[in-house]
Amino acid sequence: MKMPLRLLSGLLILWGLVSCSQPLWLNDDDVIPVGSRVEFYIWHDHPAKPKKAGWRESNIHIASLQRPMTGEEARHWAEGVGVRDAGMAWTHYYVLVTPPKPEGRQIRSAMYPRPAVVVSSK
Repeated sequence: MKMPLRLLSGLLILWGLVSCSQPLWLNDDDVIPVGSRVEFYIWHDHPAKPKKAGWRESNIHIASLQRPMTGEEARHWAEGVGVRDAGMAWTHYYVLVTPPKPEGRQIRSAMYPRPAVVVSSK
């Protein structure tokens, strides 16, 4: 079955628009290249003002990664600094990576729940 040229070119344009506007998916075993910007976003719960609840960019980030890092390491980094330093009431997070140019296309992790804080009883 032959696909009409107009339909084929329309599908290619649509695929190009979708693929350029959506970040790629970051898996645990993916390697983040040196020089990448690593950020994490948190789901901020605001019980007193439900309309203010939503995704917020954390002010904690890695401006330029100094060594290669896996997606799993980036996730653990985000959990650690988020629990320790984020300060807001948040329940979920994801990691967003922007590789250095010319690649520069953002890569996003899945959404993960906030890790439980373990209190030591010494």
